Amino acid sequence: MRNRLLLAVAAAAAVSLSITPLTASASSHREAPLIAEDPLADNTDLYAFVAPDDAGRTVIVANYVPFENPAGGPNFYRFGDDVAYQIHIDNRGDAKDHLVFTFQFHTSTGDASTFLYNTGPIGFNRETKTYTNWNRPQTYSVTMTNLDTGSSAVIGSNLLTPPDVVGNRSTGSAQNYHMLAKKAEYTLPGGFKVFAGQRDDPFFANLGGVFDLLNFSGATTGAEDYLAGMNVHSIVLSVPSGMLTANGDPVIGVWATAGRNAITVLNGNGTKTESGNSVQVSRLGNPLVNEVVIGLNQKDLFNASAPSGDGQFLSRVTDPILATYLNAFFPGLGGGSAPEHNRNDLVSVFLTGIQGLNQPAHLSAPGEELRLNTSIAPSSANPNAVNPLGVLGGQLDGFPNGRRLADDVVDIEVQAVLGILCQAGGPLAGPTPCRTGSVPDVGDGVRANDVPFQASFPYVADPHSP
Repeated sequence: MRNRLLLAVAAAAAVSLSITPLTASASSHREAPLIAEDPLADNTDLYAFVAPDDAGRTVIVANYVPFENPAGGPNFYRFGDDVAYQIHIDNRGDAKDHLVFTFQFHTSTGDASTFLYNTGPIGFNRETKTYTNWNRPQTYSVTMTNLDTGSSAVIGSNLLTPPDVVGNRSTGSAQNYHMLAKKAEYTLPGGFKVFAGQRDDPFFANLGGVFDLLNFSGATTGAEDYLAGMNVHSIVLSVPSGMLTANGDPVIGVWATAGRNAITVLNGNGTKTESGNSVQVSRLGNPLVNEVVIGLNQKDLFNASAPSGDGQFLSRVTDPILATYLNAFFPGLGGGSAPEHNRNDLVSVFLTGIQGLNQPAHLSAPGEELRLNTSIAPSSANPNAVNPLGVLGGQLDGFPNGRRLADDVVDIEVQAVLGILCQAGGPLAGPTPCRTGSVPDVGDGVRANDVPFQASFPYVADPHSP
């Protein structure tokens, strides 16, 4: 029965794929050794979807700063002033960025003699358009660069981030905080919408079980969501889709990065001096790639690489070690085993896009990007009412065609690695199915977020309070 849900893709897909490696040149919470020590620059998740309330717009959510405990004082969480946060768009299918949105932040201090994050209940002054009693306000600018033309323009400056949720005495009730946060939503000239600030972490997963040697039963519900109650810092960008696409092709590839200056000198007086060019230290496209696809010896290299150099990681996709582990811990699941080699189906998912769904019309090079077909309308105006299995659940606007907030990417990717796309009747089966038997509906036991998403911009739920 589940195979019939995939026929919408199969009907459109021409299922024969060959790929040659390029020469070398998740959800992603603390996924690599170096970035685990640098939370302000750590990409945790990336989402790209057609806006549920406006099919003409594309929404991109780039999350940073993992595992934010709501009781975060005295130094509450923020974006790094010394980090360049970027969203990259490939609208040519050549594994290169052609549009880049850069977000730079600046934090100021009102009263440096106090230890308090806020010196009274935080409010908003409508005349000055600033938050009141917030002792550590943060603002930011947004720059859009077109690498095809070489043009660059600041599309927003001195924009406010909202304060973190501090507690009832400081930021008031949930409704009061919601109104405070809405003051940091902006519609900029050109039709851009932006928001940057603390949000509920929308990723949901049984992390304890997944990394305890895949210690989960395979059930779809009933396990603990280890991200429940946690917050994150989100950059949310909504753009008219036509401003992102090119040459009549509705497919775009998206990835997010964070960069730091190459040289940091720690001074003896408690300050630091930074210099040198910006160096990429974090990168995220498809969820869980660096977390469970890339090996320890290449995780930091992956974070420093661009999609155009992903040929060096090709064997990690074609011969996924996760398939070996799934076969070891779940032998004979669905009357077969996960194929461990020659996984061209996973190459389609992660490196090229699926033909007929989200593969660029003029694909010329593979690269790990989150690909979205912006012409596919949302399945529902309610982001909480979608099928969390995305394409596997018969909804072509879901992962791996982009990624919606409610998509259960852990279960989808587990089933993909097991071979659901290349089994008999699957859209990427080819003349010879990759496995015997059918992949059942299995997962890590968590299939939904702990709080509902918002139906309008910025879509991600308000952060949790202490």
